Amino acid sequence: MPTATTLQMLGLAGLMSYAAARFAARAGVIGYNRYTLVAVPVDGMPKMPRGFRVEQMTAEALSRHEIDVSQAVQAARFAQGLICLGAFNANDQLVGINWVGSGPFVEDEVHVRFSVPVDAGWDTGLWVRPEHRLGRGFAALWAGTADWLRSQNRTWSMSRIADYNLPSILSHKRMGAVTVGHITAIRLFRWQYMSDGKPRIVMLSGGALADMNVVLSAA
Repeated sequence: MPTATTLQMLGLAGLMSYAAARFAARAGVIGYNRYTLVAVPVDGMPKMPRGFRVEQMTAEALSRHEIDVSQAVQAARFAQGLICLGAFNANDQLVGINWVGSGPFVEDEVHVRFSVPVDAGWDTGLWVRPEHRLGRGFAALWAGTADWLRSQNRTWSMSRIADYNLPSILSHKRMGAVTVGHITAIRLFRWQYMSDGKPRIVMLSGGALADMNVVLSAA
């Protein structure tokens, strides 16, 4: 449950979004997601902290570790060309992962396909093991993400954040993130409505996806 300070920082829109998401999760037959779309400059990302390394992981290598997403989601991400970056500490322990790619990317949570500009990459699902979240695991993952983006001649990393996820919003802001838009997705049984994207209404069992172009100049 968010604290009073957290709710004050979120503002009215974030508070309403948080309440709607909780209600939808309990109801089951409906779904609600509202995202803030952000772009982080590569130059704003941290340097690799001492004692850490980040390397690209294959599906086989990743399968040896327990992470925050299912095998099915992992397979789907690999199938669409996403790269899994794993951060390891000096004891060769996997402390976290991040998924990056040049897009387009089919979202896990809502029925949408994101596309980004040619000078940007897409990152999603950054995760650090709970026991390492007070350490330098996040910095290591962002440093590794920056290295991958530079290797692809990309100067920005774009992603979506639930607009009530205050820790993630603040961490992105510390790296110089700019907000490039907001989208809302509402699901009712087999139908989904999106505030942006084309088409705005799709039938989830019909195989169609809403397409969303994330435009940097909208910042």
